[in-house]
Amino acid sequence: MDAIVLRHALHQIPELAFKEHKTKALLLKYLHNVPGIADKRWAFHEFKHSNGILVAYNAGYGAYKLFRADMDALPIQETVISNYSSQHKGFMHACGHDVHMSILMGLIYRIAEGTPATNLLFLFQPAEEGKGGAQSVLGEGIIQSYDISSAIALHVASDLAAGTISSKAGIFFGIPQEFDVRFYGKSAHVAYPEKGINALQAGLDFMNQITNAIHELNKTERVIYHVGKMNAGDIRNIIPAKCILEGTHRSLKKEVCNSINQMTYDYADSCAKALGATAKVELHCSYDPVVNDAALVQQLMAACAALNMEYQEAETAMTGEDFGFFTSLYPGILFWLGSGCNQPLHSDKFLPADECIESGIALMHHLALH
Repeated sequence: MDAIVLRHALHQIPELAFKEHKTKALLLKYLHNVPGIADKRWAFHEFKHSNGILVAYNAGYGAYKLFRADMDALPIQETVISNYSSQHKGFMHACGHDVHMSILMGLIYRIAEGTPATNLLFLFQPAEEGKGGAQSVLGEGIIQSYDISSAIALHVASDLAAGTISSKAGIFFGIPQEFDVRFYGKSAHVAYPEKGINALQAGLDFMNQITNAIHELNKTERVIYHVGKMNAGDIRNIIPAKCILEGTHRSLKKEVCNSINQMTYDYADSCAKALGATAKVELHCSYDPVVNDAALVQQLMAACAALNMEYQEAETAMTGEDFGFFTSLYPGILFWLGSGCNQPLHSDKFLPADECIESGIALMHHLALH
């Protein structure tokens, strides 16, 4: 099995969260060609509510190691030129999930060739990009029916040489929380402001007050509070009746995340009431933090040394990854795999080098057997 050929094929058919139909079909085609796949040691599970695939290798005693790769792509128009560019206009694998799936498939084939006496699980997980894919597959209970000793995943990294590994013990990825804040007022002509309620002013007051509060919180906790989009009004001489803010905040502790959520509610309510407006806060996607098990990090470092691969100590990232739901259930580890591409993740030019795939397979294989 040529993992690079699979990667190129997957890269051409990017699909959004919970719509990975072609992706699943291609993965199943490769899985059905795994040598010895009809043997009783192998078992397949498909999920009722998603396109996820769980493959079990039952060849030993004791608990299972779970290896996971994510499947979905992003609504981004690819601009980088290659001979395997996206064929789905407006969509691309801008986060390297095509590489992740190819590495996991390569690992499966390598296990099939060696038939080790161990128990392993391989999860192709849908909808990592903010749509609850991990929660969906875990919600069906199939994974939890296995006795799992550890959960392992990788993520390609930009600005890191192809094949270089980077990770750290403890909190590796933080907690993202997406939110919308909506203010509702009353429109009126600007010449008669007393007849209106300025929803835009409520939004501006909210931004000022919560920015000051977050500045104080940052003295004791590491947090980010960011509003990336603000929309209000229709005409320049009419008082805006509606103002919508769309944002995200990041933190490292659940209690801090919950506190910031409450701050969002409280400041939205107080800013609205001060002007006679009303406010509505909607909380969207949020993940558990990715917490790396210290013993697994030591195993990762030993594997890098055994394979003569460079290992670098990483810093905690304020990005989010729903693999955190797995590290909340099991001892787990997520690590960066250098992509050899200096374009940022989620960029329309992000294209990992094929060379990183073999490094990922070799390292995952070593972790599976040791």
